[in-house]
Amino acid sequence: MLAWLVPGAGHFWLGLRGLGTVYFVAITLPFLTGVALGGVKTTVNPRANVWLFLAEMGVGGYTTVGFLASQALPDRPEYICYYPGADVAQIYLAVAGLLNVLAILDALSRAQTGGLPVNHHELKPGGAPPREAGG
Repeated sequence: MLAWLVPGAGHFWLGLRGLGTVYFVAITLPFLTGVALGGVKTTVNPRANVWLFLAEMGVGGYTTVGFLASQALPDRPEYICYYPGADVAQIYLAVAGLLNVLAILDALSRAQTGGLPVNHHELKPGGAPPREAGG
């Protein structure tokens, strides 16, 4: 739930501070870039494109705040962005949402393995990857 509200928060909670910071920056920057390009009134709006809005919901905390802000703003021309800026902005937000879904899945798998990567069973006890046969 934490990773859905704030990108990287799930990793932070697991004690993986560096990885949590990387996820936070890698997901927050595209989301904020999309909002800056298209404006909150146009981009975080389910009426503009339902499918892209569903992808944006991968970053639930940001999308919820953005949606509430877009509903509070009046429908004035200076708050609305049109093609091509609006389309590019929505793609940025959708990519950020889908990246956060991947981050959530990674946090869930690391929570099940005690913070180790999913392929931890393939590592040698010393932490080095196994050598290939014949090499």
